[in-house]
Amino acid sequence: MENNNVHEGHRIRMRKRFRETGFNGFEEHQIIELLLFYTCPRRDTNGLAHELINKFGSISGVMDASFEELTAVKGVSEATATLFKIIPKFLPVYYNSRSCGRVYDDSDKLKELFEPYFVGLTHEEFRLACFDNNLRLVSNILIDTGSPSGAPVNMRKLTEEVFRAKSVNIAIAHNHPKGVPVPSESDICATRTISTTMRSLGVKLLDHIIVGELSSASMRDCAVMNIFD
Repeated sequence: MENNNVHEGHRIRMRKRFRETGFNGFEEHQIIELLLFYTCPRRDTNGLAHELINKFGSISGVMDASFEELTAVKGVSEATATLFKIIPKFLPVYYNSRSCGRVYDDSDKLKELFEPYFVGLTHEEFRLACFDNNLRLVSNILIDTGSPSGAPVNMRKLTEEVFRAKSVNIAIAHNHPKGVPVPSESDICATRTISTTMRSLGVKLLDHIIVGELSSASMRDCAVMNIFD
């Protein structure tokens, strides 16, 4: 009974600390431990949290591990592994919900819009965002999924989605999962093709955001060969 009281007191203090300060001052294993409270209600989770961080290297390593890798760790239940897989997938849904009605009139806002969709990805993806005449978000759609080194651009699907949204303003984005957000020659070529095609349809390409491993870049801000003129 005493041990249970000790564990429950620890959990109460951890939850209270989070409510008051967020994750400020938390170590990575403590964040994992806090999450484990909700799938391991009757056990000390400190040791398991340490083991997960040690095995996978970081919080992102834990969240990016496969379901099978997670459940192979003693003490990680299917419920726990599912929770860890839910969290990264929930982020873009949350940010997309927040984006409704916001005006996207500069590159920084576009970076904020796209970045959550690429969290934890190890392959390239290509996305399209459509906006109304006042630059409010209408839709944010995955157009193509690629390999770790590239994502094709499905022009037919892109054009269909633009028409479906009845949009005259769009922005596109893709990621460099393990690299810097510097546009490659193929990025420049694809952007120029998309810009020219959209312009012929009366649609303006606002920007192409490249999301790197640690930062993002706007191709418009880079003034890449006047693609957006």
